This record gives sequence, C-alpha cells and structure tokens, in this order.
Amino acid sequence: MTTTRPYPTLAVGSFDLTGTRDDHVRRMSRAPARTDARAHPIFAFVGALGGLPLPIKDLSTSLGLDFDAGPVLARCRIAVARPLLVDRVYTVTPLIDRIERKPSRRYGHADHLHLKIALDDDTPFTTIALHIIFPAEDAAT
Repeated sequence: MTTTRPYPTLAVGSFDLTGTRDDHVRRMSRAPARTDARAHPIFAFVGALGGLPLPIKDLSTSLGLDFDAGPVLARCRIAVARPLLVDRVYTVTPLIDRIERKPSRRYGHADHLHLKIALDDDTPFTTIALHIIFPAEDAAT
C-alpha cells in the first residue's frame, strides 16, 4: 500500500552562473574551453542544487524525510529547453511532484521524493527531475 502526503510549497532561490564558474568546471572535467556564451550542460544539475534556498539535507529534513538514514538517488532526468548562458542569474524554482511512502523489502518502508527543480529567467531553460529514496524502516504506514 502506498500512502501520499500533502506537498508544501518551497521557497524560490537563485543561481549566479558566472563565466569563472563555467571555466572552473570545464578545467576540472577536462572539457573544451567555452567558445561562446553557452555554459557547460552540467550546470542544469549544479545550478539546480546550488540555487536551492536550503541545502538538500535541510530541505529533506523540513519535509520530514530521514536524510541521516542515507538517501539514495534513484533517478535524475534533465530536460533542456535551451542552453544555459554564462554571466546570468537564474531563478531556481523547486517543486515537489510527490512524496510517497512505500513498503520496501530492503528498508521496511521507504519515502520516495519526486522533486523537480527548474532554472529560468522569464522562460524555462532547464528542469531536473529527481527521484530520491529515503529509508524509513521504523516508520508506520
């Protein structure tokens, strides 16, 4: 049996994608140097998490999820409407798609967080969809 909780509204954040940050990521990953204003695509993920108004641990805890039990990233899907550009500040909009408590053979019970995080200005650039599983062995259904 799956149970679902009500979903709170999350605060909006921002991410300053500077050319210096992009250059640093490119050097660290041995990616080619930037030749125009387009940022490295990894910033869809980095900007989403880095621009949250709370660290992911604090966000999880605020939702009643047991971060200290060791969450598992089950899936990450990245959608790109258009490339991110350097030297822009993006609005970071998190949205809880759903939180489900499900029985788990491994943990007893597990909370499944489905979180979407968009980077935009007036129009969307990128959205990541995360599915994170939090062990909840002692939790009642």
